[in-house]
Formats: sequence, C-alpha cells, structure tokens
Amino acid sequence: MKKTLTANCLCKGVKFKTSGEHRNVSNCHCIQCRKTHGSYGAYSNVKEKDIKFINKKTLKWFKSSSRAKRGFCNKCGASIFFKFKNSDNISIAAGMFNGKTGLKTMRNIFVGTKSDFYQITDKLPKYKRFSN
Repeated sequence: MKKTLTANCLCKGVKFKTSGEHRNVSNCHCIQCRKTHGSYGAYSNVKEKDIKFINKKTLKWFKSSSRAKRGFCNKCGASIFFKFKNSDNISIAAGMFNGKTGLKTMRNIFVGTKSDFYQITDKLPKYKRFSN
C-alpha cells in the first residue's frame, strides 16, 4: 500500500521518512531476529530508494550473514533495518514507525526455529522458512 510514514529510533540518532509501497508486516521467528530483538522481529518492507534520512549519524551496519546485513543505532541499540545483499528492498522494524501506520500483520515466517517461551496464537499463515 502506498503511504508516507516517519520513523526514528529511541534516541532519534536515526530518523527517516518512507514513501511509496509498504509491504504489510511479517513476524520473523528466525534465530537472528530472536537474537537481535530478544524475541521475534516484526518487519515491513519498502524500496530502499523510498527512504529519505533526516538523521543517520548513529546508524551502523552489521554483516549478519554472507547474504544480509542489519542496521542499528550505535547509541540506543535499536534494531532498525534488515537488508538482503543485492536487493532493492529494505526491511524496517515496524516498531520504528511513528503514530498509526495502517499496516497489518500478514504472516509468521521461520516458525520452525521459534523459541519455546511463547506460542503463536494468531490465525495468520505460518511458514517454516521465508515466504515472498
């Protein structure tokens, strides 16, 4: 869905605006998201060209695998972005957006590696791995 949203980390060292098509939210239960967020990660997605940074002085990137990197704030520690290598898209932690987003959670991915301390009780589609 086309929209314009604003977002920032907790300390506002990373602030940005997104525009254009926003993918609805995927809850990712993979081991990397669990380690990054302390639980599952909830991500929307936009074309990287549709992000305009207002401030990015504390944005740092971590190469989390041979296929992807993660963007975070090196001041407050917020996990903000996930990006596959050679992709035009960038995933944004949905909690970074300010105010109402109009986004809906659409699925759970990597449910085969979710932790045992919680249950997935929603009726959304569940995938053992990634799903486009």
